Amino acid sequence: MSTLQLIWDSKTTYELSSWDDAVHYAAQIVRPLHKTKNIYMVRAGPRGTEPGDVCAVKIAFGEEAIEEMRREAGFYQHELGSLQGTVVPNFFGFWTGQAQGQPMSCIMLEYCAGPTPHYSLRQQLEWKATQAVYALHRAGVLHGDLVDGNRHHFIPMGHDVRIVDFSVAVPHRCVRGLSQRAAGHGLDQICGCPEVASVERLFAARRPPCKETEMEEYWPPSRRV
Repeated sequence: MSTLQLIWDSKTTYELSSWDDAVHYAAQIVRPLHKTKNIYMVRAGPRGTEPGDVCAVKIAFGEEAIEEMRREAGFYQHELGSLQGTVVPNFFGFWTGQAQGQPMSCIMLEYCAGPTPHYSLRQQLEWKATQAVYALHRAGVLHGDLVDGNRHHFIPMGHDVRIVDFSVAVPHRCVRGLSQRAAGHGLDQICGCPEVASVERLFAARRPPCKETEMEEYWPPSRRV
């Protein structure tokens, strides 16, 4: 059994558990990371030690939300297992418990919040983001929220990119697992996968920003995981 001691404040601590591992964590809430979701920065570490690692936790309340989170955790544990730490955040566990009489759950992930990159890295990061989506689809996962210009799920991490938030992901058998553009056929011959096509258009159609100050809008900082 694995346990997580989630320290909310000096007066409130939640005890959660899981049957997945035999690791015992403590995590201290630092601050919220998202205005509308239960996502927080924490300092975490093995129980009995001073929590020092910066991580992110997502918290769900109620049976329906817990089942959705269990499903998201399953993607990290299985289909996305080989992509952790490169394409998606590292996943540390999924736990359930009680909070003030109602069921709750929590997943803990690598904290992804790199600085806004210099505009000279734009093309490299866009290509890394596109390759990351190809990797998701080769792994059999459709993210589900990368269309309509959604950039906030792509987090620059140095010279790499992480894709975050698999709350609406679904199993997916891509048309080819790799876009026709990647095979050298150009944008007019994008493969029949709508998510891949949308991401390719997103990162190919927009012109590079002219000033460094425009990068804030071009790669908006995100705390969504």
